[in-house]
Amino acid sequence: MTELDVDGIRFTFDDSWSAVKWDDTDAYNLHIGKLQGPGHGTKAVDVIGLCDGSPYLFEVKDFRGAVIAIANLNRDLPLEIGFKARDTTAGLVSAMSRGVNGLLADWIAAVACNRKIVRVVAWIAEDATRPGEPAHKRKARLSQREASIAQRLAWLPHRGQIRVEDPLCEMSVPGVAARSLAGAGPARSRS
Repeated sequence: MTELDVDGIRFTFDDSWSAVKWDDTDAYNLHIGKLQGPGHGTKAVDVIGLCDGSPYLFEVKDFRGAVIAIANLNRDLPLEIGFKARDTTAGLVSAMSRGVNGLLADWIAAVACNRKIVRVVAWIAEDATRPGEPAHKRKARLSQREASIAQRLAWLPHRGQIRVEDPLCEMSVPGVAARSLAGAGPARSRS
C-alpha cells in the first residue's frame, strides 16, 4: 500500500499499484525539473502510476472553499493539465534514456513496448454545488470541463481514457481511496 498526500488530500493506492509523486523523484528534480525560466518552466502532473500494466497520470486540484473557487474561475485548467501531461511524458522518456529503473522505466515500457494507453485522471475536489446552481447545471459544467481537458489532450491516443472526477465524492479508479487531510470530506474508494 502506498499513501501520497497531494493538495490537502491523502490518496491510498492498494498493492496492485506502483505510484509516486512525480515532482518528488530525482528523475524529475535533477533533470527536466531544472528547465525553468522567467515566466516559464516545466510542468508536472502530481502522481504517476502503474496498475496491471496500465500507465496513469494523475493531476490533483483542491478547489474547495469560496475564496479558492473564485481565484480559479479564469484559470485555463484544461490547458494547464495538457502542459503537465506533455512535460511529464517528456520527462519520463528522458529518465528512461538516462537508465532509470523501477516504476519510471516500467511506465515507459508499458507505453512504448506494450503499447498500453495512457490514462489521464484529473481529480478535482470542489464544494458540492455553487450557490444557487441546480444539479443539472453542475453536471453540464463538469461534462464541459472533461470535454475541454480531452480536447487539450488530443495528442494522446484514445481520448476516452481521460477522466475528470471529484476524489472526495466519486472514485472510478480501482484500488485507490481518497480522504481529505483537513477532514472536510468523506473518504471515497473504489476496489
